[in-house]
Amino acid sequence: MTSFFDFQRELGDMRRPRRAADSTSQGDALTVTQLTAQIDRALKNAFAAPVLVKGEVSNYKLHNGSGHAYFTLKDAGACINCVMFKSDFARVKFDPEDGMELLVTGRVAVYAQRGTYQLYVTRMEPLGQGALELAFRQLCEKLEKEGLFAPERKKPIPLYPLRIALVTSRQTAAIQDMLKVLRRYPFLELFLYHVAVQGEGAAVQIANALRSISEGAEKIGGIDVILLARGGGSLEDLWPFNEEVVARAVAASRIPIITGIGHEIDVSVADLVADYHAHTPTEAAQVAVSRWRSAEDDIAVFASRLRSSCRGRLDSSRERLAGVMRHEFFRRPTERIEQIRQRMDDLQQQLESGVRHLISARSHRVHELALKLAEHSPRHQIAARRERLAGLQLRLQRHHPAQAIKLKELELAAIQVRLRASGRNMLRSLNERVDAIARHLNAIGPTQVLARGYSITTVKKGGAIVRSKSQIRGGMRLITRLADGEIESVAEDPNQPTLFE
Repeated sequence: MTSFFDFQRELGDMRRPRRAADSTSQGDALTVTQLTAQIDRALKNAFAAPVLVKGEVSNYKLHNGSGHAYFTLKDAGACINCVMFKSDFARVKFDPEDGMELLVTGRVAVYAQRGTYQLYVTRMEPLGQGALELAFRQLCEKLEKEGLFAPERKKPIPLYPLRIALVTSRQTAAIQDMLKVLRRYPFLELFLYHVAVQGEGAAVQIANALRSISEGAEKIGGIDVILLARGGGSLEDLWPFNEEVVARAVAASRIPIITGIGHEIDVSVADLVADYHAHTPTEAAQVAVSRWRSAEDDIAVFASRLRSSCRGRLDSSRERLAGVMRHEFFRRPTERIEQIRQRMDDLQQQLESGVRHLISARSHRVHELALKLAEHSPRHQIAARRERLAGLQLRLQRHHPAQAIKLKELELAAIQVRLRASGRNMLRSLNERVDAIARHLNAIGPTQVLARGYSITTVKKGGAIVRSKSQIRGGMRLITRLADGEIESVAEDPNQPTLFE
């Protein structure tokens, strides 16, 4: 086996440049595949035995198609890509999550398609707690969120079950413990469904048995209650009852389920989902037949209550019969008949009076309808419509379109006359206003001021009006505007002596 230092030397030799003579020979060149294969062999030789690595999980992903798990294992200084194939991942009891500290076992190899090395994991364990303990906690949290532990979801246990299904292994002590209790009641019908209660595949057998009983109970005459039980053992031995497939089969059962799994201190996921959680198989059987133990006393109590109730009913009926026999009707039965006959005579008179009144009201109504019919006869309606038509013709003549057009033309002519007069008046008013504004502008304008002997001086460049001598600089060209023209001049610098001084 190659040591780590030998592996480093091999990598150093691979990194050293070849001699110039070798570099010119193409026959000595390696292909990418060959180089990758050599690196892979070097890694496998350096890490021939599986390695044990601990680190934090990140980028965890379970591929839905292949079932392989991909993740990165990292610490403060480095990280490595990891893959765990479906066959190995099926043995993992818990669900890895990002941020979880793991202790993994695997082999180091090169993934040639990407040219990277990675760790092929064959086993993983969580740090700080056991894998089964973590899986149990994760499954409990998941099922509790779905409401499978809720008390209102659980089905009531029948008080007097007659047909009981036992789901357990025939080789366990649990079946003997339950039969010791159930054989005291020979009238009970027991059905044994033999399943494995530990080991690989036990959970699937238990779930299939529960589904088979729930779906096929009617074919065998019905099942009142199911006892799911096994004796004590380690957490690994009891683990099939912590599998999700068993928990969901218990929840989906249409028949009430009593669990008695392990010892008093053992609690499984199946116990939490079941309709009743007994701590042992013996207790599960006792719970199922608890009312049968006191059935004889209950029957005696019910019989006493029934006899008392019957005597009370009989005494009450006798009193009612005596009261009926003392009734006036039974002492003078013909008197009641005569009263009924008299009542019938009164009703007959009321009926005849009501019929006569109804006939009179109907006759009056018929007379009123005849008068209305005469008023609404075709001849009367035609005459009324003719009168209305004549009135409409007169109104149509008065409102004929030609007449309306003439009226509108007259109104339009009057509007045009008013419009012309209004336009002339408005134009005259605007002209007068413009003349007044022009006279006002002439009166206050600069032309009139210049005519009175004033002048305006501006800078030639820019045309700014000179309002102060501080605006004048030597050599500046000025234009002075008078009433009859303009004078151009140049300003002198007072600090510059003139030529003739």
